[in-house]
Amino acid sequence: MNKFLPAPVFPFPSARCRVLSLGPLVALALAGEWVVAAPSGAGSPLLREATHEFTTMSDTLYQHQTRVDRAAGSYRYDCVGLVSYALKQAAPQAWASAAAGTGIAKGRIPSPPRYRAFLANLADEPQAGWAAVATAAELRPGDVVAWEHKTDTAVGHAVIIRSTPVAGPDGSWLVEVYDSTSSPHSDDSRSGDPRAQVLDSTGRRSGLGHGLMVLLADPVSGVLTGLRWSRKAKAITVPIAAGRPIATP
Repeated sequence: MNKFLPAPVFPFPSARCRVLSLGPLVALALAGEWVVAAPSGAGSPLLREATHEFTTMSDTLYQHQTRVDRAAGSYRYDCVGLVSYALKQAAPQAWASAAAGTGIAKGRIPSPPRYRAFLANLADEPQAGWAAVATAAELRPGDVVAWEHKTDTAVGHAVIIRSTPVAGPDGSWLVEVYDSTSSPHSDDSRSGDPRAQVLDSTGRRSGLGHGLMVLLADPVSGVLTGLRWSRKAKAITVPIAAGRPIATP
């Protein structure tokens, strides 16, 4: 196992999969500020897989083609590449349902908008290997969150929740996530991790890592409504949804 423990860093906004730390974290409200401390979530197959990839990797890079050499510890993929690969490894029934439910061609992976639509429909159209997650308060480590946000370089993003979200003011929830990106979140592992390769187009370390972001929800219903990429980033309202891969016999 790689003993490297990444140093924390400060936020940096924005990438194509608009793209959150080693084992999940729990944030606590203290003196009016969010403070992060250590968590759990050992029951989630997807969390175990993402943590395994992160702790055993020798190198990682953000790229749109998924290229994984598990034996060598090389993980090169984008945000949906990470989610799809991890589902295939840890929750094959959930992956089969997502592949069928999003209508992708064989050998392809769903885009962030397709994942978002699939997750949003789980309550009305249950899928084998999945449980619906209706509100931000219900999110747990190992859940998948995906959103649409079309820009010149992105169509959205997908993350794997790493910590139990902690409520802040006005429907905001501080949470730590695993994802693959070249745009670090708050306290992001990639910036101090020599295993994270520098992406030529951005000059930043990229690939699999973890960091803190803020999810936004309706203060009455609790339904997800948007996000802040990092603690102090601008809030954006986007189509966003969550779901929970579950272990099946």
